[in-house]
Amino acid sequence: MALPERETELRRLRGAIAAAAAGQGSVTVLTGQLGVGKTALLKEVLQTVEADPGGPKVLTAAASRTEQDFDFGIACQVLEPLVAEADAGDADRWFAGTASAARWLFPGAPGWPGWEPGDHNDVLTAHGLLGLLAAISADRPLVVLVDDLHVADRQSLTWLRQCARRIHELPCALVVTVREGDPGADRPAIRELWELAKTRLRPANLSEAGVGEVLRAASDSRAGDARFVAACHAASAGNPLYLSEVVRGDHPHRVGPSVLKERLAAQLAVLPPQVGDCARAIAVLGAHAQPWLVEHLTGGDSVAVAEAVRALSRLGVLDPGCPPRFAAPVLRTAIEASMTAQEDLRLRARAATVFHEAGFAAETVAAQLLEVPAPSPSPWMPEELRTAADAATRRGEPETAARYLRRALLDLPPDGPERGWRLVDLALTEAAFDVLAAIRHLTQAVGLLPTARERAEAVTLLPLSAFLRPEAAVLVGRVTPEDAGAQAGLRLEARIRLTRCEDPTLLAGAVDRLRELGPEPPTATLAERELLAVLLHAATLTAGMPADTVAELTDRLLRCAPASSAEFAGTAPLLIISALSAGAVGPTSTWLESAAGEQVHGRPARPASLIAARGAVLAQTGQLTRARSTAWEAYELIGGNLGEAPESLVMALVVIAVITRDERLAKTLVEHFDEHALARAGLHIRAALLMLRGAVTAVEDPRGALARFLDCGAALHRAGWRNPGMFPWRTWSAWLQRRLGDPGSAGELIDDEIRWARRWGAPGPLGRALRIKASLSSGAEADRMVAESIETSRASGDRLELVRALLAEGTLLRDDGKEEAEDRFREAYRLAEGCGAPWLTGRTAEETTGPGAPLVRPSAALSEAEGRVAGFALDGLTNGEIAAEINVTRRAVEKHLTNCYRKLGISGRAELAEVFGAWGFGARSSA
Repeated sequence: MALPERETELRRLRGAIAAAAAGQGSVTVLTGQLGVGKTALLKEVLQTVEADPGGPKVLTAAASRTEQDFDFGIACQVLEPLVAEADAGDADRWFAGTASAARWLFPGAPGWPGWEPGDHNDVLTAHGLLGLLAAISADRPLVVLVDDLHVADRQSLTWLRQCARRIHELPCALVVTVREGDPGADRPAIRELWELAKTRLRPANLSEAGVGEVLRAASDSRAGDARFVAACHAASAGNPLYLSEVVRGDHPHRVGPSVLKERLAAQLAVLPPQVGDCARAIAVLGAHAQPWLVEHLTGGDSVAVAEAVRALSRLGVLDPGCPPRFAAPVLRTAIEASMTAQEDLRLRARAATVFHEAGFAAETVAAQLLEVPAPSPSPWMPEELRTAADAATRRGEPETAARYLRRALLDLPPDGPERGWRLVDLALTEAAFDVLAAIRHLTQAVGLLPTARERAEAVTLLPLSAFLRPEAAVLVGRVTPEDAGAQAGLRLEARIRLTRCEDPTLLAGAVDRLRELGPEPPTATLAERELLAVLLHAATLTAGMPADTVAELTDRLLRCAPASSAEFAGTAPLLIISALSAGAVGPTSTWLESAAGEQVHGRPARPASLIAARGAVLAQTGQLTRARSTAWEAYELIGGNLGEAPESLVMALVVIAVITRDERLAKTLVEHFDEHALARAGLHIRAALLMLRGAVTAVEDPRGALARFLDCGAALHRAGWRNPGMFPWRTWSAWLQRRLGDPGSAGELIDDEIRWARRWGAPGPLGRALRIKASLSSGAEADRMVAESIETSRASGDRLELVRALLAEGTLLRDDGKEEAEDRFREAYRLAEGCGAPWLTGRTAEETTGPGAPLVRPSAALSEAEGRVAGFALDGLTNGEIAAEINVTRRAVEKHLTNCYRKLGISGRAELAEVFGAWGFGARSSA
C-alpha cells in the first residue's frame, strides 16, 4: 500500500468509482486541513483507475489562485484533452443539443465557432458543459478528479454545482478536494457540493506507526529507530506535509526550499492581515502566547485576535483551545522562517518589553533579547540578560547562561572595566563546558581591568584544572602572586606553577616548596589546598618524594575536597593523577564513588571527567569490562568532542584504552589527535598519546612503536618528568628492544626504570620493571627477579600485572621441570578470567592444560571459515587481500572477523596474536 493508514478512504473512493462504472454517479468531497494528504489520495485514485484499461476514463484538474480569473478554467482543464482528441464525428455528437452552448470554450476543436465572448452567457455555457459531460459519459463512464476546489474560478463552480445536482443520472464519479479554513471553502457553490455529496471523507493525521511506514517507504535509514520515529511524530503531529518538513530539516543531504513555508505563506496571504499577524505573534511568544499578550504584539483588540485564532484553528495551524498553540512544532519554525528581519526584530523587542513590564521571569525576557541585535533599544535589557544568566547557572545550564552573557556583552563599550568584569563572568560560566573559550575571554578581561590586584584576583577565579591547558600560560604571564592578597596569592601561585610544569627547574623548586611546608602542610583554606595539590602533582611528575608520602597527603586532601562533580574543575584531577600513580587506589575509588552518587537539581551528577576517572580506577584494579563501558559512556557524554575535553579526561581514556586493550577506543583517540593537535597539546596529552600510538602499532610495526616510546621518553626527560608510574616508556621500550634483538639497550633502560621505581616506591611500576628484568636475565637472578615481581604485584593490587608475573614464573618453573609451574598457570588463569582479559585467558588456558589432556585452543570455538580468515589475519593480510585469497566479498571477510572477535571476547586484530598463543608485546598486554 502506497499510503499508510488511508485504507478506509481508498476503499470508499474505489466504491464510488465502481458505482460510476455500473451507471450510478455520485459526488465525493475530500476535505481536511493543510498538508493532510488530500492530493496524495487523488493521485492514488488516478493510478488505480489508469491501471485498468477497461475501466472508466479519468479526467483531472487542479485549481490555482493564479488562474481564478480564467472563466471556466477548471471546466476546460477537465474536458479539453478529450475534446481536442475527438474526431469531427464524435465532436458533432457530443456538442449536439444544449452542449453546443459550450463549444466556443474549445478553440481548435472540430466545428469551433470562434472566440466571441460577448455573445455567450455563463449560465447557458454551464448548462452546455453539463450536456457535454453527459454526452461523453454516455460513451464511457467517467471519473472526474478536481483538486483544491476552494480556489476554483466562479464559473467552473457553477458548472460543477449543476453537475452535482444531476450526477446520479450519469455514469460519472466526481471527486473534489477542499481545504478547511480557506476563505474560498465557504462559498455557496462549495457548500452545496458538500450537501449533495454522497461520500464525505476527512483523512486523519498519521499515528506513530504510520509515520514509521512513511519513513520506510522513503527508504530513510532511521525508520527503524523507534526514538527517531517518535520524535518525528511529535514534531509533525502526524501531518504528512509537516512530516516531510521535519525529515527534510533533520537530514543533512536534503536541501532546497521549504514547501511548508511557501504553502503557509501563500495561505496566510489570502486571509485577513490580522490572521498572519496573529500567527507571527504566537510564533514569537511561544509557550507564553496568552491572548492578551498576542493583543499587545499585534495591536488588535480581543475580538480581532479571537477571530484570527479561530481562522488559524480552522486551517489546522493552531490547536483548538486557550492559550493558542501550534498544531505541530514544525509550524512555528515555518512561520518564523517566513518573517522578514524587520518583522522579527520588531516583534522580539516588543515581546521583551511586554514581558519585562508584566514582571515575567528574567529568562523569559532574555530569550527574546537573544534575537534582538545590539545595541539594545532599552537600558534595562542588559541587566535582564545578566539576571537570566544567573538563573540559568543556578539551574545547572551553563551553556544557556553563556549565551545570555555573550549577548549582554554586545551592549557594552569595547573597553572599560565594566566590560572586563562581564568577560570574567562569561569565562567562569564557560569553564564548565568550553575551557579554551574561558581562557580566551579571561585573557581579554585581564587587559581591561584597571588595577593589578583586580587582574590577579580575576585569574584566580578560573578553576584550577583549566591551567593544565598550555593556552593558560599567556593568562598567568600577565600577573604575579605579589599583585594579590595572601590567600589569592597562594591560588595564583598554584596556577602559575601548574602552567609551568614542563620546566624542570620550576618543578624542582615546587618539590622544595612542598618540603618547606613540613610533614603536615596547612589545608584549612581553599588556597592552601590548591597550592598543595599542585605541589604534590609536581612531586609526582618528578618522583621527587616517596610515593607513600604523596599518597598520604593526597588522601588528606581528598578528605578535605567535597566529593562532588564540581570538584573536577578544582583539585580533584590533580589529586587523582597523584593518587593513582602512588598506588593509592582505595581512597581514590571511595572518593569517586561518593562523587558519583551526588544529586544535582534532583538527578545524579555524572560529568564525563568523573566517569572517565572511575573507568581508569576500574581498569587499574582489573575490572576491564566495566572500565571499557565506562570509557565509552564518558566519550558519548562529551559528544565525541575530544578537542574541548579536559586533559584529565583524555588521560583517563588513554589509560583505559591501554589497560583494557580496547582497540576501537585507542584508534578513536589516536585519529583525533593528529600531528597538528598533538603539537598544540600539553605534555600530559602528548606523552600519553605517543605511548598509545606506539602501543597500537607494536604488533605490526615494532620499530616504529619503539621510536614513539623513545620520543616520549626524550620529551619527558627534558621536562624533568621521571615518574615510572605515569608513563612507563622505559619498560615498554626495553621489552621491544629485547624482541628486536638488542638486549644490551634493553638492560640499560630497565635498570634505569628499576632505579626510578625503587626511588618512587609505588609497587605497581616496580613489579612491572622487575618482570621485564627477569626476562632479560637467566638462572637464579631471573628466579629472584620474578619472585620479587610477584610479591610486589600482589601488594600493588594490579591483578593484570600479577597475571603476567605468574605466567613468567610458571614458564621458568616449567623450563626447570618443576611441578609448581602448573599451580602458577592455574592461578594466572583464574585471575585473568576474573579480570575479563581474554588475551591472557587464551594464553593461560593453553598453559594450564595438563599432560595427557586434550589441548584446548581458542580456534576450537570458531567455524572452519572463521578459523581460516583468522589465520590469514594473523599472517598480516588486509581484509581485501583475504577476500581475494579465498574468493569471497570483503563484506564476508568483515563478518567472519566480527564473529571471531565476539567468540574470543576481543576487540580487534591486535589481540588475535595473544589469543592464539603468541607472547609478544602485542596490544600492550606484556609490557
